[in-house]
Amino acid sequence: MTEVPGAWCPLALPHAEVSGNRVLCRGETVEESGHAPGSVARLLARCDGSRPLDGFTAAERSLLGTWQRDGLVVMAPGGPPDRAAPDAPVVVSPHPDDAALALGGLLARRGGRVLDVFSVETWTKDPYYAGRPDLTSRLLLAEEAVAARVLGTEVELLGFVDAADRALRAERFFAGTALSDTFPDEEPGLFAELTTRLAGLLEGAAEICAPLGVGGHVDHLACREAVIALLARGDITGARVVFYEDQPYSVFGSAEEVARGLAARLASLGLGALRPELCPMDATAALAKREALRAYRIQVRQGVVRRIARHGERLAEHSGHPAAERIWPLVS
Repeated sequence: MTEVPGAWCPLALPHAEVSGNRVLCRGETVEESGHAPGSVARLLARCDGSRPLDGFTAAERSLLGTWQRDGLVVMAPGGPPDRAAPDAPVVVSPHPDDAALALGGLLARRGGRVLDVFSVETWTKDPYYAGRPDLTSRLLLAEEAVAARVLGTEVELLGFVDAADRALRAERFFAGTALSDTFPDEEPGLFAELTTRLAGLLEGAAEICAPLGVGGHVDHLACREAVIALLARGDITGARVVFYEDQPYSVFGSAEEVARGLAARLASLGLGALRPELCPMDATAALAKREALRAYRIQVRQGVVRRIARHGERLAEHSGHPAAERIWPLVS
């Protein structure tokens, strides 16, 4: 089990199914074991995040290594996750997966609360899941629960409908520019409800992390604009507000350019300036982020996950850390 401490625990992914001595994913056989029928199902059932690798036999660990490689299990730190400390960040995550993609290392180090805003979604490019929207919707949330267990975070689902499933946005859920601030006028009812919900959920937060909006996905822009509106109205006070670079969009676009444009706008509103800041990951946090991102199989290609990892490694060059993530705190 490469790189994974023996105290870490295997955790089965929700996509895995067992039929006899076969393990299936997306209805297809991923692994056919020589074990007796029933033994494979029992082994997978034991992968519930409560049993350390050291408690499995050598033969079982070998099979678990195969399952980890094939996307059937991930590894989670041992023991139950700690509840968020009072000063832990609250991450406004446009969708399930966005917080882990952008700030998985920070969450692994500090804990935190994740608010999944547009958590009702069925979008996928995978033909198997595209033809099964109810299954897809359920499994996307199950993936998020697995990632949260790995990172030790709390997740709250706000239940707003993803842009790809809203009639107005189904065919155009990317704005013309990542700096677009037109969402409040285009979907005013939705925006009013979103800001009201976030105002209550962010009250008393010591640190609030909001998306920068790299890539221009309208749901990311809606979350950013809601936080800005709350700042402008004075509903968020006494909190450290930071903007994070959206992933994987930052791999393909310029977070620096978006940050410069947003900084100018925030300054014009009298809300302060933005300054880039690196959040370094130690080896344990980097491993936790890697394992958490392995959970996302329906919308996130693992090749993209590897590119995000390389991006984090480049950010950390000359820092003495294996990887880093980047935020832009709002400073007065």
